[in-house]
Amino acid sequence: MTKIAKIYSGVFSILFFSILLVQLFIPNFNLDSISEKFLWRMGLIKEFNAFRYAVGDTIFNGGLVGKDSWLFYTGDYSIHDYQKTELMGPSRLGYLVGMLESLDKQVTQNGGTVWVMIPPDKNTIYPQYMPHQIPVIGQTSRLDQLTDYLQKNTEINLLDLRPLFIDVSQSSQIYYRFDAHWNCLGAYYGSNELLTQVSALHPEVQTRPLTDYKLGSMTDSTLDIARVMGLELQEETVTLTPKFPIGSISYESYDDSAAIMAAANSQTDLPTALVIHDSFYTECLNQFLEPQFSQVIFSHYEKTKFSDYLKLIETEKPDVVIVEFAERHIEYFFRLMTTETQ
Repeated sequence: MTKIAKIYSGVFSILFFSILLVQLFIPNFNLDSISEKFLWRMGLIKEFNAFRYAVGDTIFNGGLVGKDSWLFYTGDYSIHDYQKTELMGPSRLGYLVGMLESLDKQVTQNGGTVWVMIPPDKNTIYPQYMPHQIPVIGQTSRLDQLTDYLQKNTEINLLDLRPLFIDVSQSSQIYYRFDAHWNCLGAYYGSNELLTQVSALHPEVQTRPLTDYKLGSMTDSTLDIARVMGLELQEETVTLTPKFPIGSISYESYDDSAAIMAAANSQTDLPTALVIHDSFYTECLNQFLEPQFSQVIFSHYEKTKFSDYLKLIETEKPDVVIVEFAERHIEYFFRLMTTETQ
């Protein structure tokens, strides 16, 4: 630690304990409630984290600082997946795939087709920015396991975006530096890969070259890794605006709970879709998918039970069902979807 960092830490410690001693004389203040009632608590935390970041600390609660100031999420299975040290047992893997097969069977019986789309973790696509202290140890990741099993043992359509993304990432930034998600450019490439597959069955679905969009930029301050680490950061990120006409999209709740939403397109001569998703869908992916379908019913998998999706498929009979969950959420997705039966 540098001399200035040591001085700052000493001053901060004196300030911290001074505030604590003053508060001990406040009526009704007690040590049991100190974490919630500590004076200027959030402000002090933010200031201290900002200082740690400025002087080069790299390990924070929920995240770490990589090379060139790239931030990486450390929650869920992120680090295990990167190091390839936490694999699924055969019975667990078979159970997870069995759920997808049940979903696929229900969709097929009702005239539709399933595509499973798994956005890779940022550290999978940009390993060059990971700290050298966190090496890749194993040879196989959980995503490798799932991909290999699905391709060898099922007819389920799985989009493995890693080869495309690794190639594109050599010349373009397709993930945020301070957020765990892809940016709009990454969402474009992911959606284009998906729509290319869908258009083989539904020719009315069109894929568009990148030149059909106007590239712009905006300042984003809603960056999840920075927020988890207690940092207030901003990042310039890419925007894509269509140069071509698209139908107008209207939104409404599909049910009374608002757990399931419906996007209706003014262009009605397109196929219908059901999207079971996580936060990557609302990070630009929806902007590219919803104009390509006459109706998209979508729900975050945290909010709807697996059996409800099966009923929804039987009722709506969507032409396309898209199951999207991030690489680090492979088992989390299935755990949430089966909460009702555990």
